[in-house]
Amino acid sequence: MLKLIVWLNLKETVGVRARLVMACAGLFLVAAISSEFSGDLGSRADNRTAGWFVPEADRPLTHVTDRGRVESLLRGTQVITKQETLFESQRCLAQAIYFEARSEPLSGWAAVADVVINRALDARYPSTICGVVFQGEYRRHKCQFSFACDGLSDQAQNRRLWQRAMRLAGNKLIDFRAHPSTARATHYHADYVDPYWNQSMVRLTKIGRHIFYTDRASADF
Repeated sequence: MLKLIVWLNLKETVGVRARLVMACAGLFLVAAISSEFSGDLGSRADNRTAGWFVPEADRPLTHVTDRGRVESLLRGTQVITKQETLFESQRCLAQAIYFEARSEPLSGWAAVADVVINRALDARYPSTICGVVFQGEYRRHKCQFSFACDGLSDQAQNRRLWQRAMRLAGNKLIDFRAHPSTARATHYHADYVDPYWNQSMVRLTKIGRHIFYTDRASADF
C-alpha cells in the first residue's frame, strides 16, 4: 500500500496529514481481510475436531432413549434381589470414581468404573452398582472399595470433580463401553502396595497409580 502511494506520487498532490490517513486506512483494510480469512480457517478447524478430544467425563450426560437397555445392563444373568434406580446407580458409581480415582488421569476414572460395572455383571458379586461399591462396608478396612469402610465421610468436597464423576458415571451406565485393556478387569490396587491376592490374578494394565487385574478363570489368555 505504501509503495502504491509513492507510485502515484501523491506526495505532490496531498498534504502530510492526508497521506498518513490514507496509509493507516490501507493498513487497517489489509489487517481486517487477514483476520477474517484466518478466523474462517479457525472455525473450520474447530468444526472438524469438535467432539473428538472432549474427555468422556466432560461430555453432556447422554439422553436415556432406551431404559430397558439400562436395566438389562445391571441385570445380567442374575436374579436381582434389590431394585436400584438409575440415579442411585449413577451416584454410587460416581462415589467410587471420585473417592478411588479423583487424583488419577481420566482414563483411570473410566477404568475404575469398568471394574465396578464388570462386577455388577458377574454372578460372584452383588447384582447392583451400589451393592458392588458398598460390599462389606460395615467391616472396617475390609470392604471392597476402601473409601466405603474407612470411617470418613462419603460426601464429595470438590464440587467440580464430583460433577465430572457424575457425568462419567451416567454415561458409563447408559452406554457402557469398557476400554479394551479393562474390559475384563474386576480388581485393582495402587502401585505402592502388594496385596496377597494379586498372585492369583492376571495383570491387565497399569493406568496412573492403579494396576488392574482379572482372575485367571475368566481371562482369555
